[in-house]
Amino acid sequence: MASEIIREHTDCHTTPAPYTDECVYVNILKNINLGIIGLDIKKQIIIFQNKVAIDLFKSTIKPGDYKALCALLLPNMNEYLTSDTPAISLTLRYGTKFIGYSVYRVSDRYLWIYATDVTEKMRLNSIAEAVNTMNNIGYIFSGIRHEIGNPVNSIKMTLSVLRDNIEIYSREKVIEYIDRALNEVSRVEYLLRVLKSFSMYENMELQNIQISSFIDNLLSMVMKDFEKKGIKIKTLIRKNAEMVYADPRALQQVMMNILTNASDALKDRENPEILISIYKMNNQIIIRVADNGCGMSEEQQKNLFKPFYTTKPDGTGLGLVIVKKMLTGMNGTIRIESRENIGTEVTLTLLEGRHRSAQ
Repeated sequence: MASEIIREHTDCHTTPAPYTDECVYVNILKNINLGIIGLDIKKQIIIFQNKVAIDLFKSTIKPGDYKALCALLLPNMNEYLTSDTPAISLTLRYGTKFIGYSVYRVSDRYLWIYATDVTEKMRLNSIAEAVNTMNNIGYIFSGIRHEIGNPVNSIKMTLSVLRDNIEIYSREKVIEYIDRALNEVSRVEYLLRVLKSFSMYENMELQNIQISSFIDNLLSMVMKDFEKKGIKIKTLIRKNAEMVYADPRALQQVMMNILTNASDALKDRENPEILISIYKMNNQIIIRVADNGCGMSEEQQKNLFKPFYTTKPDGTGLGLVIVKKMLTGMNGTIRIESRENIGTEVTLTLLEGRHRSAQ
């Protein structure tokens, strides 16, 4: 039956050959350890479905049930068909399992879906992430001890010297030592303010944000400072990118951090420029911030999200850690790609928002 269906809809042979009773590829497709589904979206039928694919969804979907399968795997079918993306990869929670699947649009009429059970992979990833989190917590405490310990020791030493010499030091000398101690206190205060950001947005207030208005407001806050530095900021917002679903305060802090990093990387560069491009892909909004700054080495990129790792003289090494945490709270992700002496590209992925009229 499978061979007859595939014969009807596809070319079974890539080279001329006598037509046999069985399509040359059908046995492979039937027995491969990967769920394979072929859809004819014009006739709204399943043209091929191997045993693995049937078994993956058999608890709720009968073999050959086109509508039920599409409702599960492609709830936004029309949007996908009109997008410029020929392939998408998704993960679905199905009962107690996780199913990973990829959808390929081979023509305006046919879709092929490849699916597999990734439950064990997800479980192992969760274990690895938990271990990594514990390691990072230890790293954070070590960093806090170091970052607070240094100014505290300096304050202690300064006040000890002042106490032992209070009767012989002039008024100006006493003020000098007090100022030293106050500067170290300011360092501790700054670190505590940064750490506060770690828990500031524990309860995200996610809402639909109009993208162009958000970007206009953001740039109005930074443009003068960037112009003083000779940095040009260009924006490219695609028409289909209208709304994003996020916490406006957290997203503003994320963008400010990324723009500040880009500004630092552009110091002393010729024709410094930042390009903010925003577009929609499937049900997600992609925000890309690219600069032509100094870039980073591979080693630096490996350590980007380690707490307290920084190459800046006055940096805390917590900026990107907080950015990643905030994005996670908004169901978003961050990816950073950089090349030394060429520039850096930061890509944020967030959920698409909806207009009020569409809610």
